[in-house]
Amino acid sequence: MQDVLFLIFQMLYTLILEEDSCKLGAFAALATTSSNISEPVLQLLWKKLPSMEPLIHLLPNDLIERHVNSNGAWKLRFHRTPKQSDLKRFHVYAQRVRVICAEKKALRSQYKHVFQTMLTLHGLVGSAGSLLPYLHHMELKDREDCLIQCLDKLMLPRLQTLILPPHMLLSPDVQHLLPHLHTLVYISDSFHTTIILNSLASCSSLRRLTLSYIQPMAMVFLSCLHQLTSLTLVIIPGLSIMKETNTIPDHHIQTQVLNIHIEPDSHMESISVNTGFPALLSLLSNHHITCQGLSINIHQEYCSADVILHFFNALTSLAPINDDDDEFLAWENLIAFRLQMPWDQDFFILDEESIQIPRNGLAALHRLVYLTALELQDLGTCRIDDDALLSLALSLPYLQCLLLGTRQFWEEPPRATLWGISFVLHYCPHLETLGLLFCCSLGDHKIESADTNNLITTLHVGFSPPHSSFTVAAFLAHSLPNLDTIMVEPAESHRKWGHSRTDLTVPDRDIRIQEWSRILELTTEFAEI
Repeated sequence: MQDVLFLIFQMLYTLILEEDSCKLGAFAALATTSSNISEPVLQLLWKKLPSMEPLIHLLPNDLIERHVNSNGAWKLRFHRTPKQSDLKRFHVYAQRVRVICAEKKALRSQYKHVFQTMLTLHGLVGSAGSLLPYLHHMELKDREDCLIQCLDKLMLPRLQTLILPPHMLLSPDVQHLLPHLHTLVYISDSFHTTIILNSLASCSSLRRLTLSYIQPMAMVFLSCLHQLTSLTLVIIPGLSIMKETNTIPDHHIQTQVLNIHIEPDSHMESISVNTGFPALLSLLSNHHITCQGLSINIHQEYCSADVILHFFNALTSLAPINDDDDEFLAWENLIAFRLQMPWDQDFFILDEESIQIPRNGLAALHRLVYLTALELQDLGTCRIDDDALLSLALSLPYLQCLLLGTRQFWEEPPRATLWGISFVLHYCPHLETLGLLFCCSLGDHKIESADTNNLITTLHVGFSPPHSSFTVAAFLAHSLPNLDTIMVEPAESHRKWGHSRTDLTVPDRDIRIQEWSRILELTTEFAEI
């Protein structure tokens, strides 16, 4: 009966959160109706908390008080000496907490003294166990969160996910939590990251790991993890030491997905071996890595067409691992490649020419013949024409996802046409996600000769200019009959041009959205004929 009640209230609780969280007060009032109803309601209300503060407020009213100093600042302090019995109500409710996902700080400085005293008082009882015995997920977002400083004293035997903010003010010692973790995000200094790396041998259950990249020799310990599904390495300018070396002992790092994130360097004056694409190549050259998916996040400050092309060529030239030789990345197993190039809010493009790749700029990636996903949404692909799309499609026939240049605003008009889309649909029959820059022209081709794809429902067109509405709609109705959404580039992609180009007339994005919406309406009408 209790299980059935819980499922009913869980559905109601989820519905309230999705539609109107203001009604949670009425839901909470159900806890006062009967004992059979109160427990499932309380379990749902206390299952996920944004901070520790709701639990602290369960302490007796005569125990704590808000003290305001002469400057108007306040903090909680004890009105009397606390005793074990004061924690009784806290313990009852703490057993219902499963997740702490901070919206800001999970523990503010005003609550720090009271919470630390509670930890100490709880620890005086040898058989007391954990203060949060059923907590399995903790996600903190503020580097100055005071709960970070308490992690070394918190016993969390069921904790499986620990996500800490990057560059914490005081990095905690979490060695005692590692053996049970499935997910760990810990971006910190060399000293604390080395402690984590040296402890990985005891982390047999770890599945998802995010760490700072310190230096090649230290990262060898990652080869101890045989169950990894996702490994994220963060290269930090001024901290990460990137250099190719032959002195690293033989090792093999295995993961389903490898993510490499390069943080921007506000003091960068020139590209060095410790930054940008050279750092990426050093990492991949130093370690024997087997993965099925490779995702790279590198800010546009580091990027130019020449640098990106050199990286593609060098990357696909790294030899695969085989039984006869100790070599590098196992490209024969790679099925997904993503390159993201976000921009810093203070960075503006001065010359678009420098980041537009030539028409054959993707030729090196043709070697990745088993790719099912190729995501290059931030890349300047305006010069990719129909012939280049044909070559790409012929080389990568297993593609299910293809996204090229559609997340950015570009001044240069695209060279591919609607017939280039037809090439891709013909030679990549498994496509489910498609995003290309193109001009709305068919040339001398006939619509009835174009190929058809029934899997694609969303087309990402980016900055593609909407012209010839009836021709485009007729083509899309024939080639993509199940299309129900057309997406242009996100609004924020225009910001990087705002203060750097005084001579640029930015085409109105809202007008393009209206035109593409009209084309989609026509497409739907034509597809029904």
